[in-house]
Amino acid sequence: MAKYAPLASFLRRQKRAEVNLTFRDIERIVGGILPKAAAVDGWWRADPSGPVMPQHIAFADAGFVAEPKTRAETVHFVRLDAARSFSDAEEAEDGSRTS
Repeated sequence: MAKYAPLASFLRRQKRAEVNLTFRDIERIVGGILPKAAAVDGWWRADPSGPVMPQHIAFADAGFVAEPKTRAETVHFVRLDAARSFSDAEEAEDGSRTS
C-alpha cells in the first residue's frame, strides 16, 4: 500500500462523502504514474474472489470505494457509509415498489 498511502491520506482528509479525481490528480497525489492496468475498471474495484491489491487496501483504509470511469480517466470515490446509505435507500425503495 506504500505507493497509494498518500491517496489514502488525501481521501481521509476529505469532508465530503464523494470525491471526484482525474487520473492526473491521483498521479500528483501519489507522486508517480498509474500503471497501464489502471485503464481497466477491474483495477479499481476490489473483487472478493480475487487477490487483494494495494490500491484497494488504500481506498478501504480511507473508508472509500472507487467507481471508475476509465474512458474519461476519472474515479468517483464514495465514502463507504454513504455507499451503504445509498444502497439501503435503493433496497427500501425497491421493497416499497413491490408492496
